[in-house]
Amino acid sequence: MSRSLPRWMHQKHGAYYLVRQNKWTRLAGNLHDALVEYARLTAAQGSGAIDELVSRTLADMKKTVAASTYKNYTTCSRYVLKAFADFTPQQIKPHHIARFLDGNKDKPSMANLLRSFLKGMFQRAVRWGIVEANPVRDIEQFKTKKRDRYITADEFARIRVEASPTLQCLMDLAYITGQRIGDVMNIRYADITEAGVFIKQQKTGNRVLIAMSPDLEAAIAQARTLHKSVKGLTLFHKRDGSLLAYTTIYGHWKRACTAAKVEDAHFHDIRAAAATDAKAQGLDSRTLLGHTTESSHNRYLRSKETPVATPVPVRKS
Repeated sequence: MSRSLPRWMHQKHGAYYLVRQNKWTRLAGNLHDALVEYARLTAAQGSGAIDELVSRTLADMKKTVAASTYKNYTTCSRYVLKAFADFTPQQIKPHHIARFLDGNKDKPSMANLLRSFLKGMFQRAVRWGIVEANPVRDIEQFKTKKRDRYITADEFARIRVEASPTLQCLMDLAYITGQRIGDVMNIRYADITEAGVFIKQQKTGNRVLIAMSPDLEAAIAQARTLHKSVKGLTLFHKRDGSLLAYTTIYGHWKRACTAAKVEDAHFHDIRAAAATDAKAQGLDSRTLLGHTTESSHNRYLRSKETPVATPVPVRKS
């Protein structure tokens, strides 16, 4: 059995099973749903092991957090299960949490995500009466360096030349709309009207209507031509009409960047470039990106100009 799975859960022939007393109970064909069902079936047993708390937490989080956040937390749960496999929730103390997070401090963003998952898990454990206090409460986040990468128009064009037709359309729409890749990938035909493109952001739940423009209309028309013979519910889809996989697009992006000889470029940097360029053109970049606060929006703005300082005149006696 993989240490990344809760005890009593096994994977076999593409599905997940709960195995107790030599009885195999099928949970689901994917890990997300399997963990939810596992939590339901084991909740009443109250053994106190960490895997039951992780599963119950994920089941609760699936109802309360954005899909993208839930996916990240599922990844976090595997690290937690491996690190604390021999612990019960009551045995985990602040110094255990600190040591675990310090082991991931070379990737501070990931460490902070793990902290966020653990904090949410123990908040629920306190509410459910499993533990008396949250051991994550006094553990501070790691400081992360603000990313200031700005993809220039030339770099964007070079990457686009090397990109697949699907990636080209995604790049165009991501820049025009200023939206995250997941929100662009999930644009439904029903969201497209003469007024524009309606987007409910997966990460924040914020709603924004991107007004229709000639460039936006042209990018949508190009995306519609990708699979003429098959029509899914979303603008971007596989040949069978199902949703695109983010890992597939990530691979296309890395290959295009390598071929274009553009280094340290993330697809998410397109969103920052859109915000920066929109503001430089006097457009409402904050509304475009769907930010509710100035501070969150400023994180996306990249300064393209070097400030010019006036020298101090020489002192005269």
